[in-house]
Amino acid sequence: RTFKNERQRGQAVDTSIKTAEPINPKVLEEVSAIQQAYQESRGPTLLDAHRQTLQETKLQQAKNKDWTWSRDSNLDDGRRVDKNALHMVLGGASTELKSKFQGSLGR
Repeated sequence: RTFKNERQRGQAVDTSIKTAEPINPKVLEEVSAIQQAYQESRGPTLLDAHRQTLQETKLQQAKNKDWTWSRDSNLDDGRRVDKNALHMVLGGASTELKSKFQGSLGR
């Protein structure tokens, strides 16, 4: 493979590449109107509908004011993976493991 991706994490994309000509405002307005009409005709996505139902069930449970914590349903509440923090923590773990251990399937 001769293609090599020179972009590294945290570096900006090369801006020396020529950009396209500016779009005519009338065409841009027409395209945005079509996109808006399309979005309105489709309604919410399945993911949005699922999130909304989860939020409604949580609000109903909050109205009951009973503390019902379940390990299966509430353990991951509020957890989010920060990719930059994960990259900092793991760092070069994969390359260091490859240098320490030799992986071979034929033994």
